[in-house]
Amino acid sequence: MKKFVMGFGICALAFGLAACGGDEEATPEEEPVASEEPVDGEQQEMDSLIDTSDIPDVIAVVNGEEVDREIYVSSLEQEAMQLAMQGIDVESEEGAAYLDQVKDQVLDRIINSILVTHAANEEGIEATEEEIDSGVTDLMGQFGLESEEQLQELLEAQGVDMDELRNDVAESVKSNKFVEQKVADIEVSEEDIQAFYDDAIAAMPEAEGEAELPSLDEVRGEIEYQLQMDILLSDLREDSDVTVNV
Repeated sequence: MKKFVMGFGICALAFGLAACGGDEEATPEEEPVASEEPVDGEQQEMDSLIDTSDIPDVIAVVNGEEVDREIYVSSLEQEAMQLAMQGIDVESEEGAAYLDQVKDQVLDRIINSILVTHAANEEGIEATEEEIDSGVTDLMGQFGLESEEQLQELLEAQGVDMDELRNDVAESVKSNKFVEQKVADIEVSEEDIQAFYDDAIAAMPEAEGEAELPSLDEVRGEIEYQLQMDILLSDLREDSDVTVNV
């Protein structure tokens, strides 16, 4: 069920940003999209884009919790489909290199999400019914659903029920609260912000025409938040037992 709401909640706050370790490119302005199960024809096309045969049933174990391959495979297939829609041959050297990078990023996002969920639960953070209701409404908006009946139909097609959805949304709400509380206490130096900005600008392709690169002041808040998240996630990993099987 988690894959259904992977784009919701904590991902919107944290995992559109660089994963712990700094390997993932920063995209703080991008709103992740919730994952919807493909129809049969689309699934066949995605299966031909990426080989998932060597992915084990348990991709990782996070503090004793086994992480099923299903959410990992679903995310990889989505990434492969998006790459193909951009006209990039996934069997080319460029496409293969991108997919290799994406595999690590997807795995990091999944593990980070679980670590934050565990930490939020350990601290006794709760989600109110009103917050869960609001989260479900937001999720419906991401799918373009106008009624609870449409949502029920989508859930039934996925083989889940409303209670499972609300439980997942509650976990996302609690995780968001945890992140907001912890990030507020993490200090980032001006030197680190400047260094991050300089590196990001240097890595960007040359601007076309008269397009201007953003100034540091325009993106300072996003950079500071990303650096705070890097510190938070690094601390969580250091205090956790994580075994990766892929």
